[in-house]
Amino acid sequence: MDSQAFGADGGYPEAAGLPPGPRRSPGRVIAAVLVPLLALAVFGIAFALSGGAPAYDAGAKPGSGAASSDVAARAVWRSASADQILPPQIDREGTEAYYRLGVDANESCAQLPSTFVKVLGAAGCAHVIQATYLDSTETVVATVGLVAVGGTTAQRSALFQSWTADAYARQYSMMPSTYPVPVTLASSFGNAQRVAWKSSISNDGSYIAFAVSGFADGRLGPSASVFDLGNASELQSSSPPVQVADDLSDSIMTGFDTLSSGNGAQS
Repeated sequence: MDSQAFGADGGYPEAAGLPPGPRRSPGRVIAAVLVPLLALAVFGIAFALSGGAPAYDAGAKPGSGAASSDVAARAVWRSASADQILPPQIDREGTEAYYRLGVDANESCAQLPSTFVKVLGAAGCAHVIQATYLDSTETVVATVGLVAVGGTTAQRSALFQSWTADAYARQYSMMPSTYPVPVTLASSFGNAQRVAWKSSISNDGSYIAFAVSGFADGRLGPSASVFDLGNASELQSSSPPVQVADDLSDSIMTGFDTLSSGNGAQS
């Protein structure tokens, strides 16, 4: 991912000194005028037969500014830098800091679990950006990501209405994969080390932020059956990985909302 973004004077010849051009015959002048007029007439008939308006993304109303606002919101992840979306440092609870260890070069939606993609429904996934962080005490590690949602305006709005972050956080099959960063304390942070995850969705359904957390010492996380039951000690609300997953997903979404507003989009 590009760290900066995720996207001759012609003049005219002088009139003086040029030889006069050839004179046109009256017939040629008349033809030159009639041909464009006939073309415009044919275009007008075709435009009327087609309904008089071009097609655009469903849900955006002509003249309301919804279409341009929707396009702007969905383009933020392309125009913003990696440091703006996934900053080098995330401050948590005022004193605790999380430092970015590396940004994943794989931005494909294929890395998301099939269950996660299925829940996105008709909107689907357009892009995934993620990075792994370590806290200042070297206790908790977390892979934090942003999913750019696809589909139409109506489909993304429906996704926002149906997205239940708390319920999904209790489903092991929904939990995104980790990004182990080589030659760091997160090099052993694989899927087996995942302890908790949480997500947050933008108000228009265009983006989903997530955080997957575990312990930096490489200890194993709960199995799928234990995770879904939610009765293990490391899955309680007081557990550091649980708190971190919740806070970092919200932090990324809040920061991205601010970034979107600054770029003239609303999320």
